[in-house]
Amino acid sequence: MWSAIKWFFRTLGRVLNAIRMLIINLFFLAVLVSLVLVFTAREEAPRLPDSAALTLEIIGPVPEQNSPASPRRLVQKWLAGDDTPPPATLGDIKQALDRARHDERIQALVLRLQNMTESSLTRLDEIGEAIEGFKTSGKPVYAIGDYYTQGQYYLAAHADEILLNPAGAVTIQGMGVYRLHYRSAFERFNITPHVFRVGTYKSFVEPYLRDDMSPESREDTLRWLDQLWRHYQDRVATLRGIPADHVSPEKEQLLSRFRAVGGDPARYALELGLVDRLAGRGEMLQTIGEQVGWDSQAGEYSGVGIASYLARAGQRDTTAPAVGLITASGAIMSGNEAGGNTINDEYLARLIEEARLDNEINALVLRIDSPGGSAFAAEQIRTALLQFKASGKPLVVSMGSTAASGGYWIAADADRIYAAPTTLTGSIGVFGLFLTFEEALAKLGFNSDGVGTTDFVGAGLTTGLPEHARELIQLGVEHTYRRFVDIVAEGRGLSPGQVERAAQGHVWTGVDAKALGLVDELGYLDDALAGAAGLAGLPAYRVKKVRLPASAREVLMEQLLLDSGAGVAERLGAMLPGALRPAGEQLGRELSTLGRFDDIRGQYVLCVECQEF
Repeated sequence: MWSAIKWFFRTLGRVLNAIRMLIINLFFLAVLVSLVLVFTAREEAPRLPDSAALTLEIIGPVPEQNSPASPRRLVQKWLAGDDTPPPATLGDIKQALDRARHDERIQALVLRLQNMTESSLTRLDEIGEAIEGFKTSGKPVYAIGDYYTQGQYYLAAHADEILLNPAGAVTIQGMGVYRLHYRSAFERFNITPHVFRVGTYKSFVEPYLRDDMSPESREDTLRWLDQLWRHYQDRVATLRGIPADHVSPEKEQLLSRFRAVGGDPARYALELGLVDRLAGRGEMLQTIGEQVGWDSQAGEYSGVGIASYLARAGQRDTTAPAVGLITASGAIMSGNEAGGNTINDEYLARLIEEARLDNEINALVLRIDSPGGSAFAAEQIRTALLQFKASGKPLVVSMGSTAASGGYWIAADADRIYAAPTTLTGSIGVFGLFLTFEEALAKLGFNSDGVGTTDFVGAGLTTGLPEHARELIQLGVEHTYRRFVDIVAEGRGLSPGQVERAAQGHVWTGVDAKALGLVDELGYLDDALAGAAGLAGLPAYRVKKVRLPASAREVLMEQLLLDSGAGVAERLGAMLPGALRPAGEQLGRELSTLGRFDDIRGQYVLCVECQEF
């Protein structure tokens, strides 16, 4: 009897425990499903008003592609009731402007650029071309802002009317490249840099060897900076119909004009024709409201943002023959996952293979926006591109802001290369970099000693690099450089001598690169897509972005477990007060650059100074 009672309660306990575990598991599953539904659900877009302005508001820099969102950020946005969409990409902006010019409901375009951080001239030019296309509809374009930085004003100059707050200013400073140099710091802390390079103008390693720019680096950098700055001045002067010295006066001229307006920057901008009218925030909104109507609920003009507009605009035709599009943006590294600001070789190779096997895709455009990175990873991507070409489908490269060094390595074999006039490319050179700490450790009383079976055992961070190890590494770097030159010569149909004259680490603008035979045509992404369609013999085509099919597990992980897509520079900048953010962002960029050194042979094809333009 007693044993029967014990058995009953033991069995009952097991059943209750099983029920408890089942409830817990079901609850956990329900939470996961709910989170996925919350973060992936899309509300039905409300109807677009019969008369509205399309508002182009850019927050941060203009991205080529969106970074994956972190679950932490998604939860924060959800709890805060923040339903703002992710930043509009370059492609989103161009697509919206193209559709809006034909849309009778859109009566105007409004540029609200105050939260836009500095973006490359090339991306801004592509947006500018899209704005000019919108203007062919006869609809007005307004730019409104409390102030305009240099990049913001470059876009605002396309507007029919630029309105500036009477307490604001237009800040146009010029362009420059400034980097931290570490030689004295390394000497103070007894850190030994070991640098290996080929290319007189391969200046990335200079900050580790010097306290200032070398004459060669200064000459090369100033050459392409001057070209970009002339492009900026000429474009703004043409758009605004003002003399070039109103855009960028000499310092005495600037001071004289400022004295004449009593030091009032807003009045200065108005009198020199940089803006059309000074107006307070309410007056700006009222001006646009008079054109498109007033939204009393929102308390401003009737308007719609880029993301909302695209959500309401419907789908494009999906029956025409396709030209595939792959965007490769960021530093080139080894990896098999999608990266928001890196080009991971295994992942990109899988995308290229997907395009090769896709029967709908008749040609492929590879959009490159990269300063380079790992030589090994670049070669893996190039190998995948050669396999794609072997299929007989045309391969076209569209260069974005930068396609330099490793970015050019993966471009060289394309059937046709398009670059914007302001694209930075070339930088055909190779370097290796190692830091060792044997002297610093010795000063602290740490000494490394041991035995090995060969002369190459033991060299490293704590022991330094002996001469024979340094020579071996330098020979490897020289071999990679010769390989780089041969790849370019074969891909571009040039002699090694012709490539050598364009190499040595020189950075070229798109204009110079075309003259040197490094690129075929000057143009933007749309030109490259049309060119690819022409090579494939397609009279009409649609663009198909190449994506890998995602499993259910990957979708769940993407929504719940991905790390933040923000870069080091953005995270450092966000943690600092506004006045200190520029310094924090610069330090963040330096740390981010060091984090890209993952090449298995320690050899890099990277142009760091190109990244900011």
